[in-house]
Amino acid sequence: MSDVSEYVVLFHGDLVTGERIKAAQQHCSIEGSPWNRMQHVIFVPGLFHLKMACADAIWQIFIQPSAAREDVMSLMQDVGILRPREIGIYTSKPGFQRMHQLIGYDGTCRHLDCWRVEVQVRNREHTSLDIFALSEPSFEDLQEIADNISRKYIGNYQLRQMWNKSASQRDQQYENSLLLNKYFMLYEELSYAMNHGDIGRVESCIITWILIFKATGKHKYATQMMDFLCSVHFNYPEGLWYVLKGNAKLGTNII
Repeated sequence: MSDVSEYVVLFHGDLVTGERIKAAQQHCSIEGSPWNRMQHVIFVPGLFHLKMACADAIWQIFIQPSAAREDVMSLMQDVGILRPREIGIYTSKPGFQRMHQLIGYDGTCRHLDCWRVEVQVRNREHTSLDIFALSEPSFEDLQEIADNISRKYIGNYQLRQMWNKSASQRDQQYENSLLLNKYFMLYEELSYAMNHGDIGRVESCIITWILIFKATGKHKYATQMMDFLCSVHFNYPEGLWYVLKGNAKLGTNII
């Protein structure tokens, strides 16, 4: 492969498309030339299908298990408020569109609630966000509050320390809320990076989602994304690396 730009053919698609391309390459592996062995064909995972897998992973963690619906702060309780007529659909198989909307709406509501609690902690007179807005806070104040919210209301390294405490010292509703906020933020960050063509941030998000895929039994997606990242950064020539980065940006702008 002397000239990468001349011979490489990029194929975008879902997981099944990648499996079929790999099967075709294995079938032609006995051929005598790189062209006949289809070595010029490179599969690029479709980021929209990755996003669908992320939404399904959140459903498997926070809605599918019956035990996950018992907490009054659970995601299923919010479904009863936001979509009271579709509770049965969400407990069975809601699909990507419903889960995407739920993550967006419920994530916004939870973020605003965190802001409401935090501004009241700072000033008891701010009993609502409307009253807080009338105080005309500065940008520095908003940034400081946002930093505090990210440390206090999103799961981080301190979550494991909470799990190690005795049952009488733990607040499991608070712990579950921290974890849910964390996964919502991961999904929102991935969506934002995809829509703005920030492929570097997309790659950073994929690393975290690979671990979530493994935990939820989506081993094919985890393996495919891990192989793709390793190939892009360690196996492909530098010229092809830039081609893939450019194609990834174009692909994400369409989503």
